[in-house]
Amino acid sequence: MMNFPTLMGITSGAAFLLGFILFFNNRKVNIKANKYLGLFVLTLGFAMLEIQLFCQKFHLQHAYLFEMIGLIRFLTAPLLYISILYFTSVHKKIEKKILWNFLPFAIFVIFRIPFFITGKNIEFSYETGSIVFFVLRIALPLQTIIYWTLSFVKLQKHLKFLRQISSSTEKTDLIWLKYFLLILVLIILVWFNLVFFNLEYLIQFTPFIYLLSIFFLSYFSLQQREIYDFSKSELKELSSIQVYKKYSPKRVSGNRLSELDEKLRTVTTSEKIYLENDLSLPDLAKRLGASCNETSFVINELYQDNFYNFINKYRIEEAKTLLLSDKYNQLNILGIAYESGFNSKTTFNTTFKKHTGMSPTEFVKANAILVKKEV
Repeated sequence: MMNFPTLMGITSGAAFLLGFILFFNNRKVNIKANKYLGLFVLTLGFAMLEIQLFCQKFHLQHAYLFEMIGLIRFLTAPLLYISILYFTSVHKKIEKKILWNFLPFAIFVIFRIPFFITGKNIEFSYETGSIVFFVLRIALPLQTIIYWTLSFVKLQKHLKFLRQISSSTEKTDLIWLKYFLLILVLIILVWFNLVFFNLEYLIQFTPFIYLLSIFFLSYFSLQQREIYDFSKSELKELSSIQVYKKYSPKRVSGNRLSELDEKLRTVTTSEKIYLENDLSLPDLAKRLGASCNETSFVINELYQDNFYNFINKYRIEEAKTLLLSDKYNQLNILGIAYESGFNSKTTFNTTFKKHTGMSPTEFVKANAILVKKEV
């Protein structure tokens, strides 16, 4: 097997390459989010490089440089979280707030200034030294756990919000980032093993786990699309949309509510607007002559549902009609999905089963049996 330091060097090199690609982001999608994601990957690369350098006893010859690389690790978790904040934010105006996330890094840099000046560590009494050593030992793992949790919760909230404004979420739900966070759990565990447990049989797999995580992130991050691909005026409106709750405050008067509901019934039942594959809340709002906020509230208040479910219920009914018609003999399941307004076969199958309790194929077979019985 390739030796540990060499493989860690290859892995850190892959991380540096991906970090630069994401930071300069030639595709011009999710620009700020990708800059921070690129910085996150670069710091991850330094963390991996630190392991290789330690194995080669680099810290004995270049103590200052090695210490600086070690301090960079306090930027890794905050940069990932900030990246996710930008991915999931509609208005992207969170610049001032993010500075607090760098406070732990600043504190530890200040703490290590005496070492950089004199080459010596600060001396403490035995009791104080024990506390300081304990804090230093758990600070980075604790920071990592906290930011991982915050990032995961933020992605969950993003999916809920996305269902308020979009009828198809498979290209913008950031599920790849969610999966990457789950892979990070594995990375964190093998890292904890290096820090706390030093289990030999797990250490030998550490470089492979790191390398696979970089490949995974590369594959999905390089084919991402713009999350909120709307005009500036639409983005401004969408930033005020609230995540659907059963008892949300009233935002539309009674008369206006009835008027919009009537228009909504017309565009859904008569015009079948739900057949537009990329239908979004702003699109529907324009057809109703209403604001996004009003349109969202009408669906939330009168139908007790979010935009995503509301539209897809109509699409499922359309699909059921098509599956039982002659078109089923002309189109495959994917064709039926597209004809019904869905963008992918996977989403169609999942949504169909959620609403009917069976797959499209099972639905056709079940209804074929019923027809035979009637005959």
